[in-house]
Amino acid sequence: MPTTPDKLSKNLPRLAGFNALQMTLFPVAIITLYQSRELGLDMTEIMLLQGIFGLVMVLAEFPSGYVADRIGYRRTLMFAAGLGVIGWSAYLIATDFMGILLAELILGLSMALISGSDSALLYESLVATRQEAAFTRWMGRIRFTGQGAEGTAALGAGFLYTISPQLPFLLQIPVWAGAFAVAFSLIEPDRVPQAHSGHLQRMREITREALVDNPGLRAMILLITVLGLCSFIPVWIIPLYAEAAGVPPEWIGPLWAVANYTVALTAIASTRAESLLGTRQLAFVGVLLAGLGYLGLSLVHAWWGFVFYFSLTAIRGLVAPAMHHVEQRLIPASGDRAAFLSLRSLLFRLSFFVLGPLVGASIDQTGFHFTLMALGILLVLSTGLAWLHARPWLDRLTP
Repeated sequence: MPTTPDKLSKNLPRLAGFNALQMTLFPVAIITLYQSRELGLDMTEIMLLQGIFGLVMVLAEFPSGYVADRIGYRRTLMFAAGLGVIGWSAYLIATDFMGILLAELILGLSMALISGSDSALLYESLVATRQEAAFTRWMGRIRFTGQGAEGTAALGAGFLYTISPQLPFLLQIPVWAGAFAVAFSLIEPDRVPQAHSGHLQRMREITREALVDNPGLRAMILLITVLGLCSFIPVWIIPLYAEAAGVPPEWIGPLWAVANYTVALTAIASTRAESLLGTRQLAFVGVLLAGLGYLGLSLVHAWWGFVFYFSLTAIRGLVAPAMHHVEQRLIPASGDRAAFLSLRSLLFRLSFFVLGPLVGASIDQTGFHFTLMALGILLVLSTGLAWLHARPWLDRLTP
């Protein structure tokens, strides 16, 4: 029996709820402090863990998106939520590097399953309900709920950490159980299966289409990847950066909360900003925000230097939703949507796997400011070049 538009319209707020639960991450604001203080890890080990987490996602990202297109987005998100419960339970009982590594492996697989499936389900639901033009707006709303939830969780992270270092991890278990319940309530859209000669052959065809034959999609994959790196790499640096600058540990949770509220509020403004500036100019704002953020973080040695981090988080809220909409429009095959999105996430995670440990080692050897200056030069130049490459398609698909 065909799925009706009325049923599919229920997916929109439910996906926002799923993202809010997924992003209610009590441990994240204090996780580097926990790994450093409670388990004795140095910065190289901390960044290595994140690199391995990224490698797991690299290995699982594209296959998981491909599988999601075949077994359904709802089932995939349910399985991902179940792994989230297991992964945070493993984190709760970890006592050393290897214990955390196991937890990171499970959580990496969970995140890989979500990546691509949620946004593919959002886009397909909007198309089926004849609301495709509202993708940027709904992407902004979902990002608003998710980042608002993460920010609110971060506000209590420091307090929970002082009660018990393990308490933030314990609370993640019922949160992900709730995510499973929301995933169970989602409605799977009707999609036409793609004819192909074999799964491996089809995966090669998708890869070639995205990276060789479709120049517009290739340009957007590159732009979204480098913009994502600009804001993602500092996530794992800023708590220790702020602490080294003299920010009291009890401020780390509120700092993390403000960063997430910055993403949330700018995400709500994304649609309005795109209509005022146009997609191409909005993308260039992302380049400017990256330059401002890294310049300030690297040159300001006062305790308040962390405020420049907020310009990097604003990229995720203000610029990213519109870029993802352009990407969705350039994907040629509805039946392989999650696979195309996961392929881009794979390239992002692979880039972080290479850069993350190098950044951590550089911080251990030369300090935060020199490392952030070098990293900023690399990423801002890369983002500018990616913007130039993507300009024709940004202009063409401007609403």
